Amino acid sequence: MNKYSEIEYEIFSRLFILNEFSEDNIKKLSAIKVGIIGIGGIGCPLSQYLVNSGVKELTLVDGDIVERSNLNRQILFNNDDVGEKKVHVAKRKLQPINNGCKINVIDENIYSKNISSLSNCSIIVDATDDWEASKFLNKFNLEKSINFLYVSALRHDVQVILFDNSNNNEHLCLNCIFPNKADVDLPRCETVGISGISAGIAGLIAAQKILNLSLNLSEETNILTVFDGKKLSIENIIVKSKHICELK
Repeated sequence: MNKYSEIEYEIFSRLFILNEFSEDNIKKLSAIKVGIIGIGGIGCPLSQYLVNSGVKELTLVDGDIVERSNLNRQILFNNDDVGEKKVHVAKRKLQPINNGCKINVIDENIYSKNISSLSNCSIIVDATDDWEASKFLNKFNLEKSINFLYVSALRHDVQVILFDNSNNNEHLCLNCIFPNKADVDLPRCETVGISGISAGIAGLIAAQKILNLSLNLSEETNILTVFDGKKLSIENIIVKSKHICELK
């Protein structure tokens, strides 16, 4: 288990004095390993707040380079980073927050030959904005019994849901509630746009859900959190599916 150093206890001193951070929960926090697929408008704030919250191991997966069109919402990047690989820039920006955090990078998009690198994760986050990747990740996490967090932000709207794949008795997965077979007709950020603020809020909600689940702070399993940026409204919807899932 990764223990916190004296410097880390100083960094996280205002966090660890919260009532929820008992000695047991601090130990649990130190053992969390998070894989983040997609270091974009959601992955950037998510990774930053996980490091800021004491998570000690992240794996960042993205094959893209930084482009100027990313800068309005991908808050780890600036004009000086344009043309560089996102994962390498992200690690360079995140590491100084806490040198005790292990940050692994995979500078490729996720696919069958590199996904095994995520097998030791406690939870894998899909922040890809790519339906084929989402389906692929959903199936992998089911097979490996890894908890799966699906995050989507589009226009001003956010959807976040966490699937507890350690509970094999009650199957509910991404395919149960979104049984889309194809990607072609689904709207994407590059075609309909996205609010940088809403993307950031999606990352923050995802970070809090990871801590809520990992430290038993509140119930998060199979609860769809929906946020409307223009109305500043947030709803938590308990999800049940009558769809006969082909992955069950």
